[in-house]
Amino acid sequence: MRRRQAAKGQVLVLILLALIGLVLIFGVISIFSARTRAAPQVSEAFWTRRDQPVTVVTLGDEVKAHVMVQAREEYVGAIVVKIRKDVRLWFDSDYAISTIPVNLKGGDQKELVVEFTPDEASTGSLRGYFIEVEFKVTRTRWSMENSYPPRLTAELPKSPS
Repeated sequence: MRRRQAAKGQVLVLILLALIGLVLIFGVISIFSARTRAAPQVSEAFWTRRDQPVTVVTLGDEVKAHVMVQAREEYVGAIVVKIRKDVRLWFDSDYAISTIPVNLKGGDQKELVVEFTPDEASTGSLRGYFIEVEFKVTRTRWSMENSYPPRLTAELPKSPS
């Protein structure tokens, strides 16, 4: 009788260990499968003011940052579009952030738009503004090329003469 109870206890422990093992295996697989998914590609990123393409604006102008993303495969999750300040000889800083939920199928293209108004002119330590895109599901980033243009320069308003 004691042997049967001991055998039942051992079987229960083995089943419990097997279940814990399966949970761990599926957890590891889900972590790695998210990392191997293809992030959408940024096909184009540009600035507009009053629906006209620009790379130089006057301080205080309302600007729209446009990002065109194309999915290579299904992507369901958030895309974060950041407008960042390009600071010379220091760390860049976030200026405007927009988190946009998307549901893209392979081949789909979507335009992401973020509106902002530059608050600092491109003088002194501030070189200008740039776009950074973060794909939350795949934990990957895209950043605008490090040149002017395509990065945005903000000038001081011209004084009337």
